[in-house]
Amino acid sequence: SPLWTERSLRRHLEVATAPFRPTKDASKSLGGTLNTAFLTIATEAVSRYHVELGAPVDVLRTSMAISTRTDDSGANAFSLVRMLVPTAKMPIDERFRAIQAATDDAVEQSRSASLDALAAFASTLPTSIVTRLARQQAHTVDFATSNVKGSPVAMYLAGAQLMSNYAVGPLSGVAFNLTLLSYDGHLDMGLNTDSAAVTEPALLSRFIADAVDDLVRYAD
Repeated sequence: SPLWTERSLRRHLEVATAPFRPTKDASKSLGGTLNTAFLTIATEAVSRYHVELGAPVDVLRTSMAISTRTDDSGANAFSLVRMLVPTAKMPIDERFRAIQAATDDAVEQSRSASLDALAAFASTLPTSIVTRLARQQAHTVDFATSNVKGSPVAMYLAGAQLMSNYAVGPLSGVAFNLTLLSYDGHLDMGLNTDSAAVTEPALLSRFIADAVDDLVRYAD
């Protein structure tokens, strides 16, 4: 990103939300998954943000946790993959389908990668080298996303109902992390930004809300 070149230790948090059922229905109508809808919302907001600030860009790199769980794996399994997403101006349904194709490709690549061999190799390296390599890889990513499954029913704390549940994902060198947590019929999103990179976090948050409104119009 031409806008997100600086990094700092300063953080800013914004929140957004999306309705669970309409977003899932829109995903199904467009031939994809809820995870794709979430990434499409984030990418659409990123595209509008760059256009608004006079720095349009065609593609950016994101990281996302992709589930690699199978019937044989038993426990929850996932792989953190990097992928290019289209950030040029386009209809949101076209962006959705392009991201679905990119996600399918990323899932296939993560399944074919020898992650066990890589982990075994990494375990032989000093911690300082592994940490340095991880930080270098993080700096090649513009923004991060994560989709976490939460409670489908209302939760209570000391007798008071929890109305929303916003997760805050780590930055680890990226400009922002948008983490989604499903909860009681809606999708709560925590937008954790690096203040040196994302200088207009409220604007980015507003574009996320606008992208949600545009996507749910495709719900059946």
